[in-house]
Amino acid sequence: MRRTLFSVALLLCICIAAGAQRKDVRNEVLADWNLSSGLDCVIDLSVKPATPAPKGYKAVYISHYGRHGSRYAYTDKAYKVILDMLSEAQDKDNLTPRGEALLEELVPFWDFVHYRVGDLTTLGWEQHRQIASIMVKSYPAAFRSGSLVDACSSSSPRAIMSMSSCCAAISRLAPKTEVYEHQSVMDIPATRPNRNNPFVYSGPSRPFPYDETMETFFSRHFPEYEDVLARLFKDPKAAMAGRNPSETFFYLYMFVGGMNSLPEQERLHLDGFFTREEYAKLWEVMNYAAFKEYYNYLTPCSSIVDDIVDKADARIASRRPGADLRYGHDHVFMTLLMIMDIDGFGHVPASSDSLAYWFQDFRSPMGANMQFVFYSPKNGKGDYLVKLLLNGEEAALGDLKAVQGPYYKWEDARAYLRKRVEKFAYRPE
Repeated sequence: MRRTLFSVALLLCICIAAGAQRKDVRNEVLADWNLSSGLDCVIDLSVKPATPAPKGYKAVYISHYGRHGSRYAYTDKAYKVILDMLSEAQDKDNLTPRGEALLEELVPFWDFVHYRVGDLTTLGWEQHRQIASIMVKSYPAAFRSGSLVDACSSSSPRAIMSMSSCCAAISRLAPKTEVYEHQSVMDIPATRPNRNNPFVYSGPSRPFPYDETMETFFSRHFPEYEDVLARLFKDPKAAMAGRNPSETFFYLYMFVGGMNSLPEQERLHLDGFFTREEYAKLWEVMNYAAFKEYYNYLTPCSSIVDDIVDKADARIASRRPGADLRYGHDHVFMTLLMIMDIDGFGHVPASSDSLAYWFQDFRSPMGANMQFVFYSPKNGKGDYLVKLLLNGEEAALGDLKAVQGPYYKWEDARAYLRKRVEKFAYRPE
């Protein structure tokens, strides 16, 4: 039966979130090249502080959604746009010495990556191996004898390989755990519901909250783009040759940031391509572009939240320890943060210039993961508790009241998540 939604209020704002805004985010990005790489930043897998479990509780089950690990660029345009620009300029004697040097390096680099576009790198494989190790070592009771790990993935090879890396590591570290991997049409609602999904949710119309186009936002925030081109081209205007500046710099930004994900010996060293200030400004532009795209996915991706609830309920009923693992992509990961209002991501500020305080695409790095960790009472009596980890750090579920530290009653969290879905989607009848 279709649910009635709060559609009028939703046109203005997803919700008034309780999470704190990052008031100094622009300086954070300026100071950290990895953060300013946005969706191409690499996950920090260092050990994070953890609040001890409430007395009498142990972690027995993990519900997980993860982005694939580090990869080569997902589109060849990240390499071809700059390669084509440099090649055309060389034919017209329009290259600076720096432009000539970059083209000389880029030609063999393109030969190497040409047939690797979109593939998981060795760094990406290692990221998920480490994530598995952290899970098993942190929550041994979830991976004891008789436990089950059920893992599913989108149809993307890089997501499938990320799943396989994690599952192989779990099998090695917890050999008494049964591990099952699968990928099929039936897994789409749990992994990448916005693509080719026969089970897709429908929902209310939600106009985009800002009038500003991507081109206008780019022009306002990065008018100095020709300064970047002047390092490579004698005549920057001629080098653009009718190209769209916003689109061109989308790929140039991806070209530079994507080097983070490659093994050191494969990288082009692009020091000076952007200054720190330029790269930080471009981060904000691309962050807006990400939000503009992901806003469209709130309805279809709500099915993953239902999948999290349904599978958790089934595990609690069966009392079988283990984990449900899902593997997909940044656009899904970031959309889930908004749907569930994790750490305030559900808030949409009135001005597009304030968006960066609430929405940061670097919260979905290569290897990003969110984990609902479930705790059962050791004596078998009482409420199940759950805490949420975002890239290993304890996170908040909107304004939901915790019972202790980051720990929520599952009964409360369950009701909260169901209501969040009802804001964005009609469940199938």
